[in-house]
Amino acid sequence: AARFQGGKLGVLQGTKTWLLADDDGQIDLTHSVSAGLDYAAVGPEHAFLQELGRVEYTYATDSAALAAFQQLSQIEGIIPALESAHAVAYVAEVAPKLPENELIVINLSGRGDKDMDQACRLLAKQGDSS
Repeated sequence: AARFQGGKLGVLQGTKTWLLADDDGQIDLTHSVSAGLDYAAVGPEHAFLQELGRVEYTYATDSAALAAFQQLSQIEGIIPALESAHAVAYVAEVAPKLPENELIVINLSGRGDKDMDQACRLLAKQGDSS
């Protein structure tokens, strides 16, 4: 969703969509702890829904996603995929600001067990090995 936050309309791989590009239109390099989010563009369906105002996209930082990955694993015993951990991180940030009776739904897709080695390595690098 950073593509909506700081991106611009452009063409990548034959599709006109929101993407991260420099002033000359060259695609910017991206990085995410989550391989599924490490892409410079969003799908055309997401761009269309954003234009219609039907959805609102936001983002979470990699460090917040790693913290959410660790928290959900430790507290609930659910190991989220790093992609889904970004959603958990965002909800953890906004939930305290919502009315008490507000319902929140998070779709946990993927398998977090495939991300365990990378998450442990990155958390150890941050100095948190719990």
